[in-house]
Amino acid sequence: MAAVVSGVGLVVAALVPRVAEARLAAVVGVGLAALSGAVALVLKRRASRRDLNAALKVVGVVFGLRAVGVMVGLLWAVSRGLDAVAFVAGFFGTYFALQWIEVSYVMAASRDAAGGDE
Repeated sequence: MAAVVSGVGLVVAALVPRVAEARLAAVVGVGLAALSGAVALVLKRRASRRDLNAALKVVGVVFGLRAVGVMVGLLWAVSRGLDAVAFVAGFFGTYFALQWIEVSYVMAASRDAAGGDE
């Protein structure tokens, strides 16, 4: 599901903005969100094998990584005269969908670790 969301985000970012600078900024935003989402899923998969507390710690670590990614991406976009709003829209549009997938994954993994579908 994360790959589908990322792919749809890239297509939207490449087709919706009318100006080339906005397209590039949006695509980079989606790419950073997708990359952070892939890292998040790997880390959360490892952590959820241990316990829910480990998975919650990973949520904090990944949030920090994403915050740094947004700052670096915004600085990059602004320094090149690209559209900062398009970058933010691309990043957070993808991020919110990926966050929902990640939370669903952790909840399902914790249910499985608890021993059932209750």
